[in-house]
Amino acid sequence: MKNFIKIVTILSIILFSISCKKDEVPNSVSKADEANTFIMENVKLPAGSILIESSDISESSSISISSTGSATMQVVDNQRVNVQIPFNDPSGTVTHAGIAFGDPNGPMWVIPISGAQGVTAGILNFDMEMPANICDNLSEICHNIKCYEFAVSKDSNGNKFQISRSNINQLATACGQCDDASCTDLLGPNCGAVGADGNPRFNLTWQPQGIDLDLHVIDPSGEEIYFDNDFSISGGELDIDCTETCTDENITWINDGPTGSYSYFVRYYDGVGSANWTIRVFDDNRVVSSQSGTLSSEGADSNKYSFVK
Repeated sequence: MKNFIKIVTILSIILFSISCKKDEVPNSVSKADEANTFIMENVKLPAGSILIESSDISESSSISISSTGSATMQVVDNQRVNVQIPFNDPSGTVTHAGIAFGDPNGPMWVIPISGAQGVTAGILNFDMEMPANICDNLSEICHNIKCYEFAVSKDSNGNKFQISRSNINQLATACGQCDDASCTDLLGPNCGAVGADGNPRFNLTWQPQGIDLDLHVIDPSGEEIYFDNDFSISGGELDIDCTETCTDENITWINDGPTGSYSYFVRYYDGVGSANWTIRVFDDNRVVSSQSGTLSSEGADSNKYSFVK
């Protein structure tokens, strides 16, 4: 009887162990896909965009798109991303752009593009906005986001959609330490930021090239660091000041800045046209905050933001 009890106990432990291991597999799979799923469910797209199922989609051999492949692009909370999809369609039937994250064969967002129908070659152009609080909803690593792009036409009854083959663009979110392997593999050293590391560190990037934006940071003592005062008593330094052929500025405290409240903003100094900008705040080798926006005229300032160290 005792031997029987031992055998039953051992079998129970083995079965429990197998059950636990089976439960672990979906968790690891979901971690790999969670960023794509989160963006797919929460991305903000232009009015009139609809989510369609794969059963309503078929591939068209007559519609094609050109590659716009580039380096991995880091995205942050509320960032506005301009999407441009060059297409060819001899029949002039394209009416929408299509976009999907993670799975090119699953559901797809289709975005109506005004003036596309009847055009045999052109560019499908629209803006999408990243969700707020991305990293609050994801694991603490850097995530690779696969963004698939399509040109789309409706069939004659308007219920089904025909699509081109897809382009893929690589996006990434920095939700982990910048020296973590997941981050260096995707973004390079320092999560792709130009300039010296520090605690804290404020890093500004923008597009397009040819517009001059300036980063301003006010430290806890009230001293403002910018191009006309590039060193502060507290140890802050504007070590990257871009004026013409670059799109980065960096203000950093290499030897650790003082505790307290820092405020920061962007000023449009010189240029013609609009510039989309992003500021990332780093502390302890991690992106702890990010802000994005657009400035359109000389002398214009972004909102003023705060970081407390």
